[in-house]
Amino acid sequence: MHKSHWLLLVVLLGLLAFVAWYAVSVWMATSPMPLYRNAILVAAATLMFVVGCGLVALMFYSRRKGYDDPARSDQAHRK
Repeated sequence: MHKSHWLLLVVLLGLLAFVAWYAVSVWMATSPMPLYRNAILVAAATLMFVVGCGLVALMFYSRRKGYDDPARSDQAHRK
């Protein structure tokens, strides 16, 4: 790896550590949520994950079946 790659890796890991520290500090500073709110949060996150996976699967399916190919005109072949 080049020196610039190592520098980029160190900067990104530093940003990740800062964001993790900030998220934990905010989480600890707030009061705990009731159980029903945690259940709603888990359900929403699960639904977003399933919808995201479904959209990515449809994107791969569409690409493989050729639906993403550019439109072609057969008018030159009809003469």
